[in-house]
Amino acid sequence: MKELLYFSSTDLMVQVSYKKEANSLNYSSHRKLSFGERVIVEQYLLTNIAVKTDYYKKHPALFNYLGINSKLNKDLNEFHLKNTIKKLKEKDTEAADLVKRLINKSMASYYFERIGNTILEIREAVKEPLYNKNMEIYESKLKQLVDAYNVHSVDKVTYQNIIPTELKYHL
Repeated sequence: MKELLYFSSTDLMVQVSYKKEANSLNYSSHRKLSFGERVIVEQYLLTNIAVKTDYYKKHPALFNYLGINSKLNKDLNEFHLKNTIKKLKEKDTEAADLVKRLINKSMASYYFERIGNTILEIREAVKEPLYNKNMEIYESKLKQLVDAYNVHSVDKVTYQNIIPTELKYHL
């Protein structure tokens, strides 16, 4: 068994291996360990890794720090690179979502204003004689605007809900 472990609090990469025939748990690090770091790493290895093996079931059991393994620097750099790429992808996704929400909010406001302006146009048209000619055009326009508004808005409306009571007779 061989595992790579990363300790984020100290930016430390450790490789641990268990050799069943020798009942030995060996570990190395990408850089020199301070005394405190070594205590933390060894405690972690003995409580979390050794219990997954036969380390405590057989005697004798060996626990060794093999020192610095410069090959672990490559693994540490790859780990950092993968995490950086993952974070960048998450930020890109967040930015794209934010842009999409802003566009939808802006478009919903635009269509809301267009609906209001169209209702004002209908009120003016009703005052004119022979207004019936334009009502079908206004009705079609309003339905299209409501549909467009609903595409971009969180709050959905219906055509019947937006028509003021005094204009329902005319449309």
